[in-house]
Amino acid sequence: MRKFLSVKPKGKWAVIRLVGSLVILVVLAVIALIPGGATNFRQVAMKVIPTPKPHILELSGNSFQRGEIHGKEMKWAIRLLDKIYIRYFAPDGKLAVFRQRAEQVFQSIDPGWSEELRGMCQATGVEENILMLGNSFLDLGLNASGCRQIHINTNGKILHSHNLDWDNLGGVGNYLVTIYRSSGKPGAYRTVHLAFPGMIGVLDIINEHGIAMSFNQIGFGDKNTLPKIPVFIAMREIAESCRDFESARQRLLDMPAGMPFLIGLSDAKSGQMAIFERDLGSGVKEITPDGPYLTADNIARFNSRHTNPLLEQVKATAPRSTEDLIALLRNPKILLGCNIYSVIFDFADNTMYLASGEVPAAIGKYRKFTLF
Repeated sequence: MRKFLSVKPKGKWAVIRLVGSLVILVVLAVIALIPGGATNFRQVAMKVIPTPKPHILELSGNSFQRGEIHGKEMKWAIRLLDKIYIRYFAPDGKLAVFRQRAEQVFQSIDPGWSEELRGMCQATGVEENILMLGNSFLDLGLNASGCRQIHINTNGKILHSHNLDWDNLGGVGNYLVTIYRSSGKPGAYRTVHLAFPGMIGVLDIINEHGIAMSFNQIGFGDKNTLPKIPVFIAMREIAESCRDFESARQRLLDMPAGMPFLIGLSDAKSGQMAIFERDLGSGVKEITPDGPYLTADNIARFNSRHTNPLLEQVKATAPRSTEDLIALLRNPKILLGCNIYSVIFDFADNTMYLASGEVPAAIGKYRKFTLF
């Protein structure tokens, strides 16, 4: 718990602050379950609560050991999400059915992923198929989210950015944004990715060769069809095994049928980038950049005659720097009120910029982190 809050109690007042933080998190968890509570609570209380920093977690060893490290370091958070979040994914009376379906999904993919969850379960006491459900709920059609991606190529330098618009935790999620640093398993590349406690998949990821990916959802998965592989896990698999744009591109184009998505891919070394779009019941299609700009905003664009307001806003602004990109990510015409974090990968400068800890996150401070 001490590591989770990034607090090192020294003396009576430090202990009081720690207890106070615990009380705050319990209140946030309760608020998350009250209809409309999150918005009203945030407007009043979040103004006086200190902005939390993201947690940073180092993963190493084999699959089981990685899960064990994850579970030990984030034990309290994973247990909290089990109680207030994962168990509420499924419709009333259907939790057992979807737990079983999640098990079936994991039986059909690389057993290393189940082994990683097993290590996490041993460290936390959370049931294995609950965590399996937590890692496949979108693919099973149990939720929806909205996001924004903006990627720019400025004189051969790629800036890869993503607003994660997915705040349905009533403020608890502000304390759960986590940076995972992976040392690389045998035969796997080093990666840095963003996710939440209990996730072995990723929402945003970049590897040591500059291959970066981000996820947007464009529709619900089919509740009646089991996915071949959860999207979040597929993204991590690709980042751990692909060192150039073409190999990652082919893996994305060959993704088996499953939930609709938009995945942004960029290669900092070659300067290439593309959006890969999969609608329900169709294969994956590739959308190439419009000049130096590439965007995605939860709308299917392949062969579409619809206008692209996000791209038009980017082109009108003509961003050329990190500062320009930050201004765009927090622009009222782009930023959603449910933005839980905003990230920019700048591989050329070996830097990640991350805004988190308040909602909408992009209006706040972007902290700088070294990538590799």
